[in-house]
Amino acid sequence: MNLNGEYAKITVMRIFMKKYLPLLMSAALVFFAAPQISPGPVLADDKNGRYSADEREKKIFRESSVKNFSCYEYEVGLGSSSQTARLLLTNHYDEGAKIKLARRYDKNGNLALEDHYIYDRSGNKIAKVIKTPAGPAVSKWLYRYDGARNMVRMTLFSAANEIRGDWSLKYDGGRRMVEIIESDGDGDIFNRSSSVYSGNKIIETNYNADNEIDNKRIYTLDQRGKKTGTVLYDRSGVEKTKTSYIYDTAENLIENAAYRQNGGLSFKLIHKYDYENKLIEKTSFGPDGLPDKIYRFVYEKH
Repeated sequence: MNLNGEYAKITVMRIFMKKYLPLLMSAALVFFAAPQISPGPVLADDKNGRYSADEREKKIFRESSVKNFSCYEYEVGLGSSSQTARLLLTNHYDEGAKIKLARRYDKNGNLALEDHYIYDRSGNKIAKVIKTPAGPAVSKWLYRYDGARNMVRMTLFSAANEIRGDWSLKYDGGRRMVEIIESDGDGDIFNRSSSVYSGNKIIETNYNADNEIDNKRIYTLDQRGKKTGTVLYDRSGVEKTKTSYIYDTAENLIENAAYRQNGGLSFKLIHKYDYENKLIEKTSFGPDGLPDKIYRFVYEKH
């Protein structure tokens, strides 16, 4: 398992969303511009139906000849069994299970944005261009790699080709990510994340623009390298939330739940899979412990 890929992807997405979420919401891009560093189960931390296949799932996609993937959201009415489906996204893959095109839909089911992916001859993703249905690009991502094929830089550009954000990534001798630095187009640092690996734990410390500790996360891993728990601490070192992850015998994530310091539920996700270990359903639960949304996943084969 590419543990570094899983961890890096989750870390950068969190840093990105913290700073750019208000901007993206105003531009209707909240679902569409989250960076993807390398394959990893972001699904484990995503409550909003978004999905990106990790290396294990890509292997499943290749073996089962998956060509297209769609995600539908179902509102679950309390005390009612009626459900109304809403298409959220469709992903389209090439023969190597690399995503080539993602289409995102608004709340009325209309096509809102398209993500076009570009790869080099080695299979590295080097660009993602985000367009409207009419064609104009609203933003784009460019990705750079070192000689070991580690992603070392990712840059977000606006429609006017201005730098909106820049991320640099550093690795240790074992190709494990140890630092992420986020800056703007002028080189001013907004966020920095450093990681220390100790046995079956990863200790991640996040710093703000003043280089002060913003928060800390400690990830616990099992013998397979899968995440079994995450504890979030605030800048004072006080525990805020604790998240647990449960897997089946096929290593599929079947449940993850986050609890607050007082023991109250923050959120919970239940995952279901088919006989080929493809995710087919995800149910989210709110703080009251009741289901609020169901996400169904449909696959089209070659």
